[in-house]
Amino acid sequence: MSQPVYPPKTESLVQRAPDAHYQPNLTVVGQEIIAILRAASERGLPSLLIGGNAVIMLGYIRNTVDLDLLVPEHAHPEWLDLLRELGYRLFHGIAAFAQFEPPDQTGSPVDLMFVEQSTWEKLIEGAKEMDLAGERVLLPRPEYLVALKLHAAASPTRSKPEVDWEDIRQIVRICALDPDENSFRALILRYGGEDALARIQSFTRDR
Repeated sequence: MSQPVYPPKTESLVQRAPDAHYQPNLTVVGQEIIAILRAASERGLPSLLIGGNAVIMLGYIRNTVDLDLLVPEHAHPEWLDLLRELGYRLFHGIAAFAQFEPPDQTGSPVDLMFVEQSTWEKLIEGAKEMDLAGERVLLPRPEYLVALKLHAAASPTRSKPEVDWEDIRQIVRICALDPDENSFRALILRYGGEDALARIQSFTRDR
């Protein structure tokens, strides 16, 4: 994967974890998020849902205030145009990352992460199609979500890496991931190192 630098970001945790049969109520997603997803679909703009909403889609309900999407870099200009047309303002942008403010204070911020085509092809492989408040979204494989969270947690600008680590713990739990499986172990070591591997192994012992 490419190595973006994550800007500061804060999210809060919900205090309770769902049971094994919990299915989140996804109809509470803001109308502005639905509008973005619908407009992107109408234009054929590719994306993968990542971040807090992806974790919620897997079955762990927690607070999140923004929409996080991973996008192939070739679609970078089209995504910027779409969000600007919907009234969003770019307030932080680098080659691999762009953050947008909503048109008004009640809206949701949008974060776009841009990756090279080769990385996109890896991440799209095995992605799962799901329904988010009536709109089609694609989720990366849970192993890749963990890798993205590890990279985010390790960023020096990350204000609350413990939120990423709680997401990792819940993804491993819900999806019954095995950190000793070769390909997943390699991802953990690449993006988190030996300390991350030991920590994730401890999550599986607690199951």
